[in-house]
Amino acid sequence: MTGPAASDEPVDDEWADAPFTAGRAADARARLLLRPKSARRARMHPFAILGLWAWQTALSLGVAIPAAALVARVYGMHPRADAPLWDAGGLALMDFLWRDARALSPVAATAEITLVVGAVGGLLPAAAVMMAMGRVPRHRTAATLSQALSAALWAMPAFSFLLVVFALVQGATLAMGYGVTQLVESTTTGLGAVRAERLSIASGVVFLLLASGLGVVHDLARAAVVCARARGARAIVLGARAFGAAPLPLWWSWAWRGLAAAVPVLAVAFFTGTVGGRGGATLALVAMLHQAVILARVSLHASWLARALRAIDGWPA
Repeated sequence: MTGPAASDEPVDDEWADAPFTAGRAADARARLLLRPKSARRARMHPFAILGLWAWQTALSLGVAIPAAALVARVYGMHPRADAPLWDAGGLALMDFLWRDARALSPVAATAEITLVVGAVGGLLPAAAVMMAMGRVPRHRTAATLSQALSAALWAMPAFSFLLVVFALVQGATLAMGYGVTQLVESTTTGLGAVRAERLSIASGVVFLLLASGLGVVHDLARAAVVCARARGARAIVLGARAFGAAPLPLWWSWAWRGLAAAVPVLAVAFFTGTVGGRGGATLALVAMLHQAVILARVSLHASWLARALRAIDGWPA
C-alpha cells in the first residue's frame, strides 16, 4: 500500500471510517480525512490554540484564586497590603510561609490536584487539537469543534494508555539515572571530588537525554493514533520507528521549542520581581504578560505537535 498523496487534497482513508464520523452519521462528507503532511501546521488553527490557552488559564486560576484568597486574609488589613511579601531579602515571605504553613496545606493540595487534572484531563484538549491539525472534513478547510472532540474521544483510550506507559518508563529511567549518578560519584572519589562530581553530572545528563527522547517518542506515538489510527503497542512502534528515522532532527525540533518556551517565563519572572507588588496599571500589565506567556507556551507546544504529526505517515507500515 502506498503512502499518503503528496497533493494538498485530504487523503481518503479506506479503512476504519466509523470512529471519525460525526455522531453515527454515515454521510461521507462528515468523515475526518487525513491531511497531507504539508498542511499539518499549527498556524492554520488559531482557534484550537486559543482553546488550549483557555484550558491552561482555567487550570492556573484553579491554583491562583485560593492562594490569592489566603494572602488577602492574612495581609488584607496591612497598610501596604501584600507589598511586604515583595520586599528585598524575602523575610516577610519566609515568615508568611512559616507561620501559615497549616493554612497553606489546602492550597498545596489544590495545586497537586490541579497538576493531576492537567495531566489526565488535558489529554482531551490535546487530542482535539491534534485531530484538528491532522484531520479535515471533505470539502472543508477545518474540522468543527464537535468533530474534533468526537474524534478526540475516540482517541482517549489510546492516549491514556500511552500516558501511563511513558510515565512509568520515564519515571524508571530518571530513577535509574539518579542511582547511576550516586554510584558513579561514590566509585570515583579516588579521582578527586571535582572530577567525581563531573562524571556524576555527565552520567545524569545521559539519562536526562534518554528521558527526553522517550518524551519525543510519546508525542510521535500520539501522532500515530491520529494519523495512522494506531492504538496501544502499535502506536508506540510507529512512534519509535519515526523517531529512529530522524532522531536528531526530531529531538531538536522538540528541544528548541522547549527552550524557547522557557525564555518568556524567565523574562516575565524577572520583570515581576523588579516591579514588586505594585497594584493598579502595573498589576494589570503583569497579569497580561502572564497570559501572554501561557499563550506563547501553548503555541510552541502546538507547533511541536504539528511537527510530530508531519513525521507520521497515515498508512500502516
